[in-house]
Amino acid sequence: MAGRVLVLCGPPGSGKSVVARVASERGMSILSLGDIVRAEMTSRGLPETPENVGLTALSMREEHGEEVVVERLIPSLTSALEKSDVLIDGMRQPEEMEHLRQHVEDVTVVAMSASTGLRMEWLEERGRGEDGGVTEFAEREEREWGWGLEMLIEQADAIVLNDGSLEELESRSEMILEALGF
Repeated sequence: MAGRVLVLCGPPGSGKSVVARVASERGMSILSLGDIVRAEMTSRGLPETPENVGLTALSMREEHGEEVVVERLIPSLTSALEKSDVLIDGMRQPEEMEHLRQHVEDVTVVAMSASTGLRMEWLEERGRGEDGGVTEFAEREEREWGWGLEMLIEQADAIVLNDGSLEELESRSEMILEALGF
């Protein structure tokens, strides 16, 4: 494998997809753990709703182990690393990170940070099927923090504070990626 791996973690709506877009513009391949869950929902014939995303993610982990989402990503990751550096968007659990590190030595972690109020606002604007409203936001928060997201954030090599405009986040993303050598 020629490339390196940058993992993005952070709560819902913290700006991970913006950083991923900036990284893509810099030539990095982007892989999303959420896409693995959405593919599983599709294979089960489920529409993309906040409840279905959460239930599918939980049942995948119950049926196949905590690291199942990363395990399913490994073939795509191996292929992508032959061509470029790779950004993995949306890691949520320490078990996922441990499993990834069994397959890749050079892993850099960037955590996203934004206030709850701003994240709720941005999720409403984003309008993905998995986002939902205030109740779904609270349930998703509880679920994702319960998976150990805080431990991943504590392990981060860098933290991007997202407390301003989209342009400010894009600029901060560029600076962080540059500073980390991506």
